[in-house]
Amino acid sequence: MKLRFLIILVVLALIAGVTYRIQYQETDGDKTRGGGDRTLSVKTVPVAVRDFPRVIDLPGTLEAAQQVIIVAQVGGTLLRQQVEEGDSVRAGQVLFSLDARPAQARIAQSQATLSGARAETAEAEKKLERLNPLMQSGYISRQEYDDALLALEAARARAGSASAELEAARLDVHYAQIRAPIAGRVGRIAVQPGSLVQAGGAPLTTILAPGALDVRASVAQQQLGELMAARAQGKVTAEVFHEIDRSVRAQGELVFVDSQIDAATGTVPLKVRLADSPQALLSGQGVRVRLMLGIEPGARVVPEAALQHAQEGSYVYVVRDGRAEVQPVKPTRGLDGEYVVEGELRAGEPVLVEIPQRLKAGSKVRIEAKS
Repeated sequence: MKLRFLIILVVLALIAGVTYRIQYQETDGDKTRGGGDRTLSVKTVPVAVRDFPRVIDLPGTLEAAQQVIIVAQVGGTLLRQQVEEGDSVRAGQVLFSLDARPAQARIAQSQATLSGARAETAEAEKKLERLNPLMQSGYISRQEYDDALLALEAARARAGSASAELEAARLDVHYAQIRAPIAGRVGRIAVQPGSLVQAGGAPLTTILAPGALDVRASVAQQQLGELMAARAQGKVTAEVFHEIDRSVRAQGELVFVDSQIDAATGTVPLKVRLADSPQALLSGQGVRVRLMLGIEPGARVVPEAALQHAQEGSYVYVVRDGRAEVQPVKPTRGLDGEYVVEGELRAGEPVLVEIPQRLKAGSKVRIEAKS
């Protein structure tokens, strides 16, 4: 009885071992074959054929459409700063006051010199009037008369020089009050009271006019031809987005493309003027500018997630007859997570947007139902 029981146990153990070995070999074989005929569940998006915007996206910087750099027109010591950074000012408002005392001293000196020169001129004119009949009658020589005439001309020259110096000193007193030439907002102030300011020297501040903003950007040489061709067809509009918050946006128009290449960057500078200026957009901010060049009709469009890349080029997995086939494509332009591609794709064909790890060319697939 015990012997029969032992025989039965041995037979059962042998059967279990064989079964395990067969199962192990089948599993290992599946791994070797990349899943064999196992059907993989996949997510797809149909290939769209539609009009696609032709755009150029560029980084840019906002600046006031009208801004004035403030420099001193006369040198001197800065006595007072009447505004702060960010203040709103009206045209003609005093921004800074320079020490006008040296110019005022010149006014006093010039006035004294001018008075003396005018007195000399009057005296010389009277003397010449007296000498003229005497010279005509031969009582004095011609040389004596000419000397008196030269003295009159010298006195008149001194009077003219003193008058010019007086006017220059008065202008210096006027320019000692540095005023805003336009209404706007005060930018960064680069000086402080006590600073020595040079005439025509470094900027003191900038006045930014309210309202319109411009975007300064640069386009690559490779994109310049397409841009200029679009511009030749009519105005090129633009969308401008806040660099961080893309919900902050504005519309604009391309108003300037430089005729020269920037030697430092190898790009071509351009300018876009905004039609409106949301409060969240400020001069000096970084933005993204999108130039609208037109429409590419009948473009084949796939999501960026569908594009796969290899050394040989780009491709997508497309579902045909229940299997995933590799279809080579050439992306030509992209926008907001979509790409226009060239290749043998038909409208509506499902392309994979999530690639299972065990997927290979020719794998059986089942398209997941959309929830």
